[in-house]
Amino acid sequence: MPILGKILSFIFGAFEYFILEGFRYLDTKLNINTFNIANRYIFKSRWGGKVIPLNANLDVETKFLPSQEILSLLSRSKVTGISNCYCRETQRKHSDNPNCDHPIKTCIHIGFGKSLLEIPYKSENLIKVSKEEIKQLLEESDRRGLVHQIIYFPNPLFYYVVCNCCPCCCVIMNKFLKSGSPQMIKSDFIAHTNINKCNNCGICEEYCNFGARKFNHEKLAFLPDLCFGCGLCVSKCPEKAIILKKK
Repeated sequence: MPILGKILSFIFGAFEYFILEGFRYLDTKLNINTFNIANRYIFKSRWGGKVIPLNANLDVETKFLPSQEILSLLSRSKVTGISNCYCRETQRKHSDNPNCDHPIKTCIHIGFGKSLLEIPYKSENLIKVSKEEIKQLLEESDRRGLVHQIIYFPNPLFYYVVCNCCPCCCVIMNKFLKSGSPQMIKSDFIAHTNINKCNNCGICEEYCNFGARKFNHEKLAFLPDLCFGCGLCVSKCPEKAIILKKK
């Protein structure tokens, strides 16, 4: 990646939510789609997000690496909240034909400060919720087939935002799926299928946003290089034939 790309990628990765809030302000004041303009002329393919799986079978107190497991972050956090999804909000505002019926308030804030007031660059629509409410939101997002992406803010409060993304609205996913450029960072996991349990129903293919699961002649063909380890195939498999393994 060129040096400019690396610099822009670092800046956007470190301050993504702050930047999106700035875009939200400009959208409101100027009635324009700021992100599309910035994406077309500045960021292009130089930024992205990291996919993280939601392990629905984990107890909320289970400890895992914080960059990989949402529930571990949730169990250890001191302050939690949710806010509006910028991408969904923007799509519905500027699209003549909004094609997404997922809820707006799906961005999860997890911090280790004392209160929401300490969260840097906090959104104007951020509200405090309980850990149980966030766990329910994660499970509902999983049922809807949304992909979990994490944003980490390098500050003393160890502040994270978990986005629950859909390909129809999320600018990162949408651009990746259309152009094939490497904008999304894979999780540290990969799906493994027990062929003896698989009944070739095809449900996992339906929910795989990245084309890693294909059925040829009613038999599963798994393309590991395309797997992002998001875990949707795991939660959707009726036979419990799929698990995530660390790479």
